Amino acid sequence: MNLAVIPEPQVTPKSQRAPSLAPVLWREIPPARRWALVWPREHGAWGILLVSLITGAAAGFSSITNLPQLLWLVLAAMAAFCLRTPLENSFLASPFRARGLAERRWVIAVALGYGLIGALAAGMLIAGGGLGLVWMPAAVAAGLFGLQALVKRWGRPGRLLGEITAAFGLAVVAVAAWAVAAGRFDSEAVMLWVMNGLFATNQILYVQLRLRQTRGSNHSPPSRFKLLFFSGEAFTVAILLAGWHASLIPGLALLAFLPILVRGGVWSVRRKPQPLRIHRVGKTELAYAILFGLLVIVGFRLPIP
Repeated sequence: MNLAVIPEPQVTPKSQRAPSLAPVLWREIPPARRWALVWPREHGAWGILLVSLITGAAAGFSSITNLPQLLWLVLAAMAAFCLRTPLENSFLASPFRARGLAERRWVIAVALGYGLIGALAAGMLIAGGGLGLVWMPAAVAAGLFGLQALVKRWGRPGRLLGEITAAFGLAVVAVAAWAVAAGRFDSEAVMLWVMNGLFATNQILYVQLRLRQTRGSNHSPPSRFKLLFFSGEAFTVAILLAGWHASLIPGLALLAFLPILVRGGVWSVRRKPQPLRIHRVGKTELAYAILFGLLVIVGFRLPIP
């Protein structure tokens, strides 16, 4: 019997293979750096965005028919929030800027993905008649983030103001979430934005106060920053009482600020600050944010003046 000789398959050496897109976009970049280039790393910013979305949607929810539009709004807001990171790392003077061909292609590809998702969600909102409810909050958010970019040019003095400006820009999603969930745009939506922005500002100032107490910075003495922190708390209380007096904020919703106001007051008068454990502070601030969101929702949903 004659046996046919089957030739062995020829394997092309790796050096002679045509370059593929996967190594350029994915495998050539270390995993830690790969996701840091395209995924927002600011846990505080995530908290502001999500708490504002949830409080606005839950406090204003009025009909199940508004749920599809609300889900499209959430997707659009998340895509826009995520898009900012790859754009900054691609075109702006970011400290974590993309380096090399692989990183630049990866960042641009992910940015296009975020953009397509956001465009799809925005298109569905427009098709469902939600443009009239969200265009104004979107314009305000864009203006605030543009203002933040200008403030950041001041260097160190503008860093804190830039963080507060960005916090109010993120908190604007509470207005859009309320408007879409309730099917209307009114003063209660604006007050939800103000409340979320004030809460985020208090957290920012508190964390900065703890940092300055620990470091004893010569650029901003702790005593001066304590005065700034007290001024921020006094301004918050004044705005809340004015909103309650004008029947724009339910009295029960005011309790949402009580834990952080008491917490901040206790820490600011301590003469011997305790060591700062940044991970523990992050967890406690998350707990305060969840409690704040729950109390705000209950305050707006229950018919208690």
